[in-house]
Amino acid sequence: MAKLEEIAELLTEEIKEFENSVSRMEELQAFLMNYKIKPDTSDIDFILRRYNDNQKRAIDDQHTLMANVVSYIKKSITIPKWAIKLFCGLFACIILVLGYSVYKVSRISDIKQEAYGQGEEKAVGHFRAFLEASPEASELYQEWREPKSKK
Repeated sequence: MAKLEEIAELLTEEIKEFENSVSRMEELQAFLMNYKIKPDTSDIDFILRRYNDNQKRAIDDQHTLMANVVSYIKKSITIPKWAIKLFCGLFACIILVLGYSVYKVSRISDIKQEAYGQGEEKAVGHFRAFLEASPEASELYQEWREPKSKK
């Protein structure tokens, strides 16, 4: 029986503690029911304002960059590939023609020398043929070439 009394005593203590807890809960409930909550959104407003300012700055920067890109595109010139190839081909032809012209001009003195030699050979050949065909002219020419001195 002593054990029963002990168990009864423990149960009564537990019931008293439970009642105390319930009464504290009722007090807290009454306090919370009468408690007025004042919403304070100043921190959230500050964060949102700062975010909004950052977004406006980012958008302004993007507009500036886009305006720069558009102005560069408007100023740029697009040249088709065929025009570039045509230009390069014409440039190569001009260089080749100029090179050939310079080569030919540099050979003019050689050509003149060769032509002079050929003309000289033809003239000498012509005079030889004339002198061989006409012995009188050959004698006169020899006298003229080796004049006799008048002593």
